[in-house]
Amino acid sequence: MILIFDLFETLIEDISIDFNLGLKPLWEEHYKDKCSFDEIKAYGEELFMYMVSLHKQGLEFPFVKDELPMYAEKYGGDVIDMSIEEEAEFLNRCNEVKVYDGLNDMLGLFTEAKTPMYVLSNSGFRAGALQLILKQHGIEKYFEKIWSSADFGRVKPCPEFFEMAIGEILKQYPDTTREDIVFIGDTYETDITGAHNAGLKTVWINRKNEPDVNGYAAYQINTVTDLLNCPFITGRD
Repeated sequence: MILIFDLFETLIEDISIDFNLGLKPLWEEHYKDKCSFDEIKAYGEELFMYMVSLHKQGLEFPFVKDELPMYAEKYGGDVIDMSIEEEAEFLNRCNEVKVYDGLNDMLGLFTEAKTPMYVLSNSGFRAGALQLILKQHGIEKYFEKIWSSADFGRVKPCPEFFEMAIGEILKQYPDTTREDIVFIGDTYETDITGAHNAGLKTVWINRKNEPDVNGYAAYQINTVTDLLNCPFITGRD
């Protein structure tokens, strides 16, 4: 069995999100002499709505590749060349996160059982930055690879994003098929629908006990560590 996890609200919990906590230091360093913080804050909100519109089309709006150049275009100056480490620092400022209780122990058990694990995330931040975030929380070591929509340019549930990940996994493990892959996520529309349409078994973290209107979830749990009770993953009834 091979496991692919969603990231936010699946492996790590967002305690708080405030993009302006990352934007303000960026403004102070690069744009303070070009505009007020209220101006760049309002523009950031405008770009957020633009990102939402792109997501509805199945497209990503990568922060470093696409968004940062738009600040430079609007306010002048050079496009900010942000390293992976700086990108992770920006993300840390915006998002206060924690891993779910018992997650480290569960991932350790799967690793001992030689279960390959991956992460497939909708995020405007590159996989390298997400990897650093997971490393800070002590769980990056459990995953063979992290894919971010910021690098691919498309978001879940679009089939191309899933097929990219599936193709790499099957190339790495040629004796397996997509029937051996399980996707675990918390969002029905993007995670469960997208993975089901890609031919994967799905485990839905259904915290609100919502109806599985399409019957796409092969198994439902309340929190990620309940995977230890999933029979087709553990092999236990």
